[in-house]
Amino acid sequence: MKRFLIYALIVIISYFSGVLFYKTTKYLLAIPEKSEIDLLYPWVTIFFLFFSLPIYFVIILLLRLFKVRSIIVNTLIKIVVLLVFSLFTAAMVPFMFGGFGYLGRPEFFFSEFAILLYSFFIGAALLFSICSSLAEKYLSRQT
Repeated sequence: MKRFLIYALIVIISYFSGVLFYKTTKYLLAIPEKSEIDLLYPWVTIFFLFFSLPIYFVIILLLRLFKVRSIIVNTLIKIVVLLVFSLFTAAMVPFMFGGFGYLGRPEFFFSEFAILLYSFFIGAALLFSICSSLAEKYLSRQT
């Protein structure tokens, strides 16, 4: 039960860190608060919950097979792997339902919305990898 609660907390922390990165990037890019980008944000959340998170957990389980003892090396490996995956995930969002008009074209990958997606998924992956490493260390001490 404790393990479940810890990983549920990690999911919540990683999601809200993604939101924080998203909102910060939106502010830095000077995107108006009520723009058409906000209409697509619920789809980003759905994509994160049903696509990214399950794959994050699979990646974490696969990385456990290597049995890296150092928490620093373990965390760095997770960060690199999840950041690469998060860039892939951010690029996949427009294609989850066949694209959203202009979002299926190559210029999407350098648009403001793409930058927001990159920041959301990178922020979530960063905190997910750090928190999961700390949780594994904490749970291994408990047993």
